[in-house]
Amino acid sequence: MRRLTAFIFTFLVCLQATAQNGYKYTGHVVLPEQYQTLDPFEWYFPMNCEDVKAIGMGNTQIANGNRFNAMMYNPALLGKKKTTFEVFTLQANMPPGTLDAASFLANHISEFEEAISLTRVYDGVNAFFEPEASTTDRLNALTQIQDGMQFTIDLFETVTGPVEEPQKHGISILPGFSMQLGNWGFSLYGFGQGSFLVQQSPTLDAILEIDIPTDLSQPIEAVKSMFQLLGIMKTVFLENSMTPRDEVFPIAYYVSYIDIVGSVGYGRPISDRFYAGANLKIINRRFSLDRIPVVDYDAILDRAFDNLKSDATGITFDLGAYYQCPWKTEAGMSLQNIIPVKELSSSIETEFSYPQVIRRKTPDGQFIVDSDGDTAMVSTIRNITRNRPFVLKVPFLMNLGINHPISENWNVSLDLVDIAGQDTRYESYWDRLRMGTEYRYEPFKDKWMLIPRVGLMDSRMTAGFGMKIMNVVHLDGAYAYDRFVDAFSYYMQMRIAW
Repeated sequence: MRRLTAFIFTFLVCLQATAQNGYKYTGHVVLPEQYQTLDPFEWYFPMNCEDVKAIGMGNTQIANGNRFNAMMYNPALLGKKKTTFEVFTLQANMPPGTLDAASFLANHISEFEEAISLTRVYDGVNAFFEPEASTTDRLNALTQIQDGMQFTIDLFETVTGPVEEPQKHGISILPGFSMQLGNWGFSLYGFGQGSFLVQQSPTLDAILEIDIPTDLSQPIEAVKSMFQLLGIMKTVFLENSMTPRDEVFPIAYYVSYIDIVGSVGYGRPISDRFYAGANLKIINRRFSLDRIPVVDYDAILDRAFDNLKSDATGITFDLGAYYQCPWKTEAGMSLQNIIPVKELSSSIETEFSYPQVIRRKTPDGQFIVDSDGDTAMVSTIRNITRNRPFVLKVPFLMNLGINHPISENWNVSLDLVDIAGQDTRYESYWDRLRMGTEYRYEPFKDKWMLIPRVGLMDSRMTAGFGMKIMNVVHLDGAYAYDRFVDAFSYYMQMRIAW
């Protein structure tokens, strides 16, 4: 009992010293507004149709295209005369975190509309500083604050990420048709990528940086944290109101595009072992960037494909070469997007409020202290409008690759992509190195085949699995890193081909 009494006495003394005899909250100050233009946010995306079969084995297909129409990887592979039809192809991919983020937003719309959790935090802070509050009351207040903080923590981990590097979420879908007739190849496909970002607000970021205590074992630190939280919470709501400021909440927006690509290619043998080829590609591209209002958070994936406005049509082409060594090793080279493709760009402005709790100073830099010895504390808020340009780019790519058949049903491949260094997403040549292998298990010839695949792409492992039924139905899946959303994704593909 004596220890408990001593603890309570010490805590109250610390509370008095920190919250009253040490500091005094004197309101908040609105600082002048600022306008900032950030560096362009560059997104690169594939203009070529990337096959899920290839993705599962590290996307290594520059020299390995014997089992599907690989003209989009290397048109020289058309030099091997054959007749194939891929009458229907449907490919889709989604990072696991995208569905989690979309579900979280849909299930917590009331938090964005009514600030339920932030109100709970604010009420907990006020309860903590009640003059008549007991130790039990303050412990209950800390519990209430912790409960109210959970939404902000979950939002950060599941949806937003840091202010300066927000998480990207998205899905893609690719329907297509292609065929090879002799040495000619034809392809028509559409590629759509719908992505959304929810940028964390500086206010919630500032709240997350405060170390919220779980008990009163360190009363001085507890009071300091609560005092800092009180100052931040004073900027959350409009003055003399429990209505939250709009700038307090994260801002959601989408960046989406759809490509419709038609391609015709031709390859021919130059000698018994050397082949060359070219693709001509016509691209129509639509791109859009816009804010997503809170009321649409429950359908954020649908909104990601809305209002595709910007329109560009262009022509480019690829060149390729292929050589088959006497010991069966195959080597290939491709030059993709030789004619520059028009960049699509847009920008979006977002408004944020930056809160901060500071000690007030005189013009000469001295801390302001009143007659009771209390240092004046003030919470500041500055409204900042940020202009963020977005640029979608298609770089020129020079790629090399080799493929070696270990047996009739097992091969390994190695590619080195973007050796000219035009794609700035790659930080080193290790990121440009790709490796992969697949094994074709065919217990009943021409009936069905099982195909496991593994690889390395973007310095990360890939895995894939395929099934071929009656040499007509092809089902393929892969798990690999998607550079567009900077996250691992599931890839699925169904193809009717022979």
